[in-house]
Amino acid sequence: MPTKISDTTTSDGFPDSSFKYTPLQHLRVLFVSFVQGLFGAAPVGAYRWSPDINTTEIVVTDETPIQTTKLQHRPGITFTRSSVQLYSAWVDDMMEFDFRTEKKTKSVLVPGTMSINCCSRVDLESEQIAWVVAEHLWLLRELLMKAGFFDVGRQITISAPSPAGSIVAGDQADEWFSTVVAVPFQFYRTSAFTPLGREIVRNIELSLSSNFKGPPTTGVALQTHEFPLSISSQHPPAFAPDAQDNYGRTPQPVRTAPVLPLQPHPLNPSQMVTVRTVRQGRPGTR
Repeated sequence: MPTKISDTTTSDGFPDSSFKYTPLQHLRVLFVSFVQGLFGAAPVGAYRWSPDINTTEIVVTDETPIQTTKLQHRPGITFTRSSVQLYSAWVDDMMEFDFRTEKKTKSVLVPGTMSINCCSRVDLESEQIAWVVAEHLWLLRELLMKAGFFDVGRQITISAPSPAGSIVAGDQADEWFSTVVAVPFQFYRTSAFTPLGREIVRNIELSLSSNFKGPPTTGVALQTHEFPLSISSQHPPAFAPDAQDNYGRTPQPVRTAPVLPLQPHPLNPSQMVTVRTVRQGRPGTR
């Protein structure tokens, strides 16, 4: 695994590592920085860490597996993160809901364990390095909590020295021992989402339905009336109503319903229509 993650996007103005943008990567950065600072303050001859791979007395890297050619005869520390879990703390994990914009804010705890592999060609040496790391993580846990952890440095476990196995790769990997320091941690994650543009789309749909749709069909109730209504446009009388047909007969008047007064259309005030109640006495409208 390379120690530097390649950038796939141009993120000008954003931090290289943070709990907000790269939380899983930031976990490694914080633990690696803590251990590097711990051994960087050690005196010369007591596992003093240096950024120069040629002069450092102990190799601290997030590279897994680590090559024996890089370690040579020096001890090394690598980091392996276990699986993390989005732990729900309450119903729907919702902290806040904005009814005006329908913005929903959720928060969740993310627990996990960071395994710090302290490797050496001598089993007692790997055990001693593991104890120094574990004790200072417990003693200075406030520094990590200030960096963004919700909880860290509690219930630390130290395994027994065992063959390095897949942690150290190389021809002489069988000669290496590893003592694992398991550090449980928790960090909280708060995120929010908003249905962007939903209100705009809804307003456009309402505008289109009111301006371009035809009149409602019979029996459809309008929001401004109590009973279902039937709306029909007022048409002028037929041309020459007293004209006779080819046999000299005068058409008999057709019995029609009483003419209702004209009134503006409920959805289009510029159009004059007649409105009457449809099935006013049915059980559903009484």
